[in-house]
Amino acid sequence: MRLTQRRAVGAIFGCSILICCAAILVRSTAPFAQEKAATAKKSGSSGGGIAGAYRFNTLGVAYMNQQRPADAQKYFEQALETDPKFAVARLNLGVSLLAQQMLEPARAALEAAAQQLPKDAYAWYNLGLAYKDLGETEKGIAAFQHVTAIAPNEPDAYYFVGYLNAQLQKYDEAIAAFQRGLALSPFHASSEFGLARAFQRKGDAAAAREHLARFQKITTEHLGAPFGAGYGDQGRYSLAELPLSAVVDVPAAIPVRFTAEANAFVPKSTGGSRIEIGPSTGACFFDYDGDGKPDLFLVSAGADGASHLLRNLGDGRFSDVTQEVGVNLKGSGLGCAAGDLYGSRSLFE
Repeated sequence: MRLTQRRAVGAIFGCSILICCAAILVRSTAPFAQEKAATAKKSGSSGGGIAGAYRFNTLGVAYMNQQRPADAQKYFEQALETDPKFAVARLNLGVSLLAQQMLEPARAALEAAAQQLPKDAYAWYNLGLAYKDLGETEKGIAAFQHVTAIAPNEPDAYYFVGYLNAQLQKYDEAIAAFQRGLALSPFHASSEFGLARAFQRKGDAAAAREHLARFQKITTEHLGAPFGAGYGDQGRYSLAELPLSAVVDVPAAIPVRFTAEANAFVPKSTGGSRIEIGPSTGACFFDYDGDGKPDLFLVSAGADGASHLLRNLGDGRFSDVTQEVGVNLKGSGLGCAAGDLYGSRSLFE
């Protein structure tokens, strides 16, 4: 009987522990679920339509520029959820995937973007980079040739046409492409190096040495830098695209009213009326009267003006005491310096 009771008590105790744990888990996950739902609701309410898609795309580009492609990917996906026809967001999604070396998804997104944007150099350029990384050399050449047709004065695409042709051992085509790129940009370091390698592999050692020397001059004298492997390091079109929004989403004008306020520089002699100090080219703060409040000396900027000494009244206002202390400096100046060399409270300009 005692054994049975013990077992019953143990079972009840175990169940109570499970119930308590479940309650704690529900309480802990409920705020997270509520927060997630609120965020989704906020995103849906503030980001609907093409304006919201542009906003998400802009945030994604900002994260790409911070070298955070995984975070950027989420915003590009949100842009496409908001507007599935937003082709630039699909292009940028491919760029973010490419930066994460997710080559197959990147290729799919970029192929779709290039189909939607047949005259967009960014789409074809990044598609060419994806084909290059996937080892699909012929497709890569075709993609970069699309870029040269769209932007014939862009040297970076010619470099990759040359690079991929060199991989296929088509050295004449590679040399022509590298030379075209250098004609457009004489300090294009990658094209210069690629040209040297192409001549070397073709068997022209003298030309290879010549262009290798040029490459070394370009890099050592910091006239140009070769391409890298990171995001944005493979040419201007390797960046995510930030299109100009055609959406007019301007808030209502803020009503602004101006109220004239008394000049802070108020002379004691006129009982609070304004005084025009005029333009100044220099200022010195110092406590000329020893009352613990920094006073102000202003140097006149006008040839027909006068410099002013202003006493700090301590309530946000100043009193013009120029005549009272006997300062009479006419004409313009360039600056001022103040000092009490002998403890006589004399002003030096």
